[in-house]
Amino acid sequence: MGMRSDWTVEYTEFDPPRRLVSRSLEGKRDLTVAFNLEPADGGTRLSERIEVRSGLGFLDKLPDPLVSRILGWSLRGNLKNLARWLAEHPQT
Repeated sequence: MGMRSDWTVEYTEFDPPRRLVSRSLEGKRDLTVAFNLEPADGGTRLSERIEVRSGLGFLDKLPDPLVSRILGWSLRGNLKNLARWLAEHPQT
């Protein structure tokens, strides 16, 4: 939606190359984000789980399907950024 905000996170789990979990420490969002990677069909399946606790201001007032759509837009943007970064930094 074109909005940007900064906040501080703490990484609570780091198990490369399978799992990364962070939780917010500061800012307007109180959330936990988990990334899981697993082999799938000759590639890798990436799943992201976002747990959002109340107190998100205007997002608290929106219906769940709309919040899911907004978070989906954010996820797609993050995945595009990740793909771009991986293309620019090939692993050897």
